[in-house]
Amino acid sequence: MPPPNVPAAKRSGLAVDLARLEAEGDGWLTPEDRYALKTYGVCAQEQDHVFMVRIRIPGGALPTGQARGLARLARKYGDDWLHISTRQNLELHWVEDRRVPELIQEVSRLGLSTRSACGHTMRNVMASEAAGASVDEPFDCLPDARLVSDTILARSATLNCQLPSRVNLSFGGSPRCRDDALLNDGGFVSVVHDGTAGYEVWAGGSLGKSPFLAVKLADFVPRSDVMAAAEALIDVFVAHGEFDNPAKGRLKYAVQTLGADGFRAAWERSFEDARRRDHPQPPEVEVLGETDRVAILTMMPAGGWSSGVRPERSAGFASVTIDAPMGDLYGADVEMFSDLADRCGDGALNLSRDQNVVLRGIPVAAVADIRDTLAERNLFMVGEANVAAVRACTGSAVCALGITKAPDAGQSLLANPGLRRNSSLKIHVSGCPNSCAQHQVGDIGLAGSKVKLGGRTVDGYHVYVGADLHARMVGEVVGRVGAEDVGAAVEAITGIWESLRHNGETMGQTVRRLGLDAFAANIGTMLRDRWATGPEESADASAATEARASRPVATPDQGRWVTAATTDALPPGSCTTVDVDGQAVALVNAGGSICAVADTCPHAGGSLGRGSVEGFSVSCPLHAATFDVRTGEALSGPAIEPVAVYPVRIDHGVIQIGARAAVPASIG
Repeated sequence: MPPPNVPAAKRSGLAVDLARLEAEGDGWLTPEDRYALKTYGVCAQEQDHVFMVRIRIPGGALPTGQARGLARLARKYGDDWLHISTRQNLELHWVEDRRVPELIQEVSRLGLSTRSACGHTMRNVMASEAAGASVDEPFDCLPDARLVSDTILARSATLNCQLPSRVNLSFGGSPRCRDDALLNDGGFVSVVHDGTAGYEVWAGGSLGKSPFLAVKLADFVPRSDVMAAAEALIDVFVAHGEFDNPAKGRLKYAVQTLGADGFRAAWERSFEDARRRDHPQPPEVEVLGETDRVAILTMMPAGGWSSGVRPERSAGFASVTIDAPMGDLYGADVEMFSDLADRCGDGALNLSRDQNVVLRGIPVAAVADIRDTLAERNLFMVGEANVAAVRACTGSAVCALGITKAPDAGQSLLANPGLRRNSSLKIHVSGCPNSCAQHQVGDIGLAGSKVKLGGRTVDGYHVYVGADLHARMVGEVVGRVGAEDVGAAVEAITGIWESLRHNGETMGQTVRRLGLDAFAANIGTMLRDRWATGPEESADASAATEARASRPVATPDQGRWVTAATTDALPPGSCTTVDVDGQAVALVNAGGSICAVADTCPHAGGSLGRGSVEGFSVSCPLHAATFDVRTGEALSGPAIEPVAVYPVRIDHGVIQIGARAAVPASIG
């Protein structure tokens, strides 16, 4: 199926015929219909006739009544599997096509929503799971996160047709929340000025294949203006974002185009306009003063304080973090957590940004009881299972964009010796370059890809190290490795860090001091031909091995021109792959116009010469990334980088290609 024309789908209003889906299944859905379904939180899986349904949990706070309801729905519709996303959502997978509308209604009856959980929408608004309880948080930001989520979500029918791309927002005041502000389209960092609660405002952060850290828009916006500040961010995005070019649609590109000062000025103007509109006012919250740390730390739970048992502001109470390995839970797990939250805590499950579950307001005397109850199901508090801290997306097991099975890689690392010795290290595993698990900011990051090792192309990972957000640096590719050798590569990285780190250094700081080359050399010595240093040489050089077997071979002609094929062999609407001086080139007949672009899709290495042609575009056969064959520009995701274009000439029915590609303007 060809990729959707996303701008056209938005202009048509994103109508979804859920009644027909229920009656007939998904066989009639066009690509544009499938995109419209995303705006209802419904995404196609890799498998036919089943979907992933994502449920918004604003700020990650889930009352136990709703949690039990979702556990019931997971059994009924989702193969008894609930997945916690890195944006504090819950996902149900394997939902049959005809049952999707019924599930959406059931979720609504619980007081929850799937609306705008996927697609070019305002995604779930994150909030610190410790807001109002932690000694690091100056006040409870959850009411503001919910207000922004609910108010903007109410505009979904109109706004989803206007947004150039998705919008991610985060709230919180801890050091971790400051990192989140750098990585999201909008970041609201909790601060107090002269006794008044409010926020620093940041904008433009995003990872993926072109990471960009946010810029600060304001040092302080009072809580009374938080809705206007968020609305102004949306207004500037709609006004200046690339609506017709989804590959360049993210807010970071608007920041780059306008410049930090220009974007800030545009936001300030929109903010003043938004302040004059009527907005719902946030509820009152208490500005939290200094705490009596002596009193807090002397009332110790059984087993002491740890990363999984943290003291709260109120002496004698703790927040307990339950380790949900890679975010995966059974319905019975969720029901047990709900029982514990009702019996011992504040009656809610707080889904963490690390895909775990936090119980708050736990009396220190109840910690031992919770530990024992978890052990009956072979579950543990964070830091007590003697396993690595691994974050992973669902990968190719279910995700239509996935290249590798990220959960399998994550599972293989849980017992990695180097990581068990250093349980504070964060390992982030994404099944593709799109960074759902934020691999560029883990201590060690893995991004699923087709990787070339010793002349063969295999499923594997690009390995990222060197993240140091305090220095505004994200991780970089140190090399690539096959999926079966991920553990050995991670062990080598951990070992060199242990041996050469200075006192108090993070992994990223050690990497930056020693240099990526030193780490690459160490891994290469251990793995030899199972390791390749650095990223792939270029998109052109990483063509899929299986595509090479059936390529026609071009022969050198006069000067820089290479004879590639005949016009008779390339009818309108068709494409093929040829070799041009050792480079793989996709040759496309776009309605009678012959064009040539680099054969390899920059997303996952698919052969464009084996793709599908529509108008002047060619789509990758792997994940439907689409490119303009005249300019090389990426027209729709998951790829965002353009491909090189080649000059073409036709001489008496013979197609000749220039041996040197032209660089697309958007690259240079």
